[in-house]
Amino acid sequence: MIHPRDAAVITFDCYGTLIDWQSGARAAIDDIPELGAVDKQALIARRLEVELDVEHERYRPYDEVLALSILRTAKEFGVELSQETADYFADSIAGWPPFQDAGGFLKRLATVGTPTAILSNVTRASLAVSVRKLGASFDQLITAEDVRSYKPDHSHWRELYRSRQIKPAQQLHIAGSITHDIRPAAELGAATVWVRRDHEPIPSDVQPDLIVQSLAELGDYWRLHYSR
Repeated sequence: MIHPRDAAVITFDCYGTLIDWQSGARAAIDDIPELGAVDKQALIARRLEVELDVEHERYRPYDEVLALSILRTAKEFGVELSQETADYFADSIAGWPPFQDAGGFLKRLATVGTPTAILSNVTRASLAVSVRKLGASFDQLITAEDVRSYKPDHSHWRELYRSRQIKPAQQLHIAGSITHDIRPAAELGAATVWVRRDHEPIPSDVQPDLIVQSLAELGDYWRLHYSR
């Protein structure tokens, strides 16, 4: 794997890697009375699948994607939500918390000196709120709003390479999603670190350069193997 100091840029997915979207979305769903009798775990899992379908239809701002995904998913579970309630769920992104290890990891990474960037499927406004929660600064933020498409499409990566005038092999991408991040980054030839927080099954068709359970573990790995 490329040495962190030798990468032209270290990039991150945000939600699921730095920001705990699952606990944030679950808290918002728990606050919706109409969903009180629904199997929350099944609804949350299905909503993510519906979100992918919505993203593939055409470009919509991510807050609209969130609202539409909860409307459609709730209907599948026999619940009709109002647009106001769907908008409440979409707005909950502003309250989604950072993972406990994210801030410390980013603070340590800043001492390495390698430029950092986020490739995210949200809007610029939502990402700006989350970055403030992280207490870190990034050299570049590329959102779905910027490229008018959603990962796993390669548009985020193409914009990164175009704007920074680099090749895929000069990028180190750190992310929690095989589908949205690790697979497309590997397809392009970038080095990848999979932050496998939920102990998901390891797929046979993609091989991350490194698999860790947390950013804290990644920081420890780098200190052990790459200190210089």
